[in-house]
Amino acid sequence: MLTHAFLAVILAQSAPAAAPAAAPAAAQEPAAPKGAAPAAPVTVSGRIPDSASPACDAAGAPGIAMLLAADARPDLIINGLQFAEGPTSDAQGQTYFCDMSGSRIYRIVRTATGIRADVVADGTLSTSGLAWSRDGRLFGTQFSGGKVVEVVLAADGTGTLRSIVPALDVKPMTGANDLVTDGAGGIWFSNMGDPRRSELRGVFYTTDTGTEPVRFDVPAVKAPNGIRLSPDGRTLYVVDYKLPQVWAFPVEGPAKLGEGRPFASLSVVGDPKQVLGGDGLAVDVLGNVWVAVPRASAIVVFDPQGKPLGRIMLPNYPSNCAFGGPDGRSLYITARDGIYVLPTLVQGHWTAKGGAPPMKAAAPAPASIAAPAAAPAVEPTK
Repeated sequence: MLTHAFLAVILAQSAPAAAPAAAPAAAQEPAAPKGAAPAAPVTVSGRIPDSASPACDAAGAPGIAMLLAADARPDLIINGLQFAEGPTSDAQGQTYFCDMSGSRIYRIVRTATGIRADVVADGTLSTSGLAWSRDGRLFGTQFSGGKVVEVVLAADGTGTLRSIVPALDVKPMTGANDLVTDGAGGIWFSNMGDPRRSELRGVFYTTDTGTEPVRFDVPAVKAPNGIRLSPDGRTLYVVDYKLPQVWAFPVEGPAKLGEGRPFASLSVVGDPKQVLGGDGLAVDVLGNVWVAVPRASAIVVFDPQGKPLGRIMLPNYPSNCAFGGPDGRSLYITARDGIYVLPTLVQGHWTAKGGAPPMKAAAPAPASIAAPAAAPAVEPTK
């Protein structure tokens, strides 16, 4: 039976400043393997300076040329969550997200009277990533359940979870974190790993029919987290949650991944000993990469070559971001207990909205692996 908890949905013009709190246990990264050598450092041009402006370019000036207006700032639209994660948008730009610690999936609904969050699915076993496919199917990764699932939506908008990739070897694949769909019916997903099963850490490829996943070791990425494709579908970006780096891997076809290279350093936003790593990310149609950096309380924007363009400051730890809205120019940001939206000057890129062209190469046989006015409270119903 569905529990009768309440979600407070609060409309806000700006968020109150608050000191970031420690992440809940369910979202903590796994311990690094003992004796693991650190990845090679990434060389970048410049360091983004501190700024009182929520959005500033690499020189500290308000806004980012061609991407964000000078007065752009994120607005808090939903509050009262436990640990917001996994934003994704469908073909019409309607955005869905997870409450990872609350084990729920929500849909953001805009009406003439305001914004609300409708419960789509309950008891989702710490689903942390969501992604719509080109053909209108919604998929997710379960951090605790260790599965890739499809969220099968009914006519009333509610959903039930169906396993696509079950827990391997019967044991939970703890650490399944984020995913992205491609134009060929494939799903790339990351697994941050489990100290007891380090062989499951890495990047995986499966299909939307649930074929046995192919695993790529990516040893330089200590905790694979956020994962997205470039607009042409030929580069897979992977964010390291332990080290302040983003990696780029050439996609040579379905289930074919080339050797990765360091793409961008997240140390541009502060002391690398404090910044640690990044979380989720989004990509726009120009190929710019927008990365959530929790410990810096910022979204950092890089151009397609990995050069830092600027950042958006938040009053709380951001976990992920995704473009959405009818025109694709709204950046939705999940940050701890709230959802923020930032108006941009550029359209986002995601598979459901058109995405990358299908890769024509045939996939190989899969390998076995071992304070504003509050809106009325919303009561979830079946």
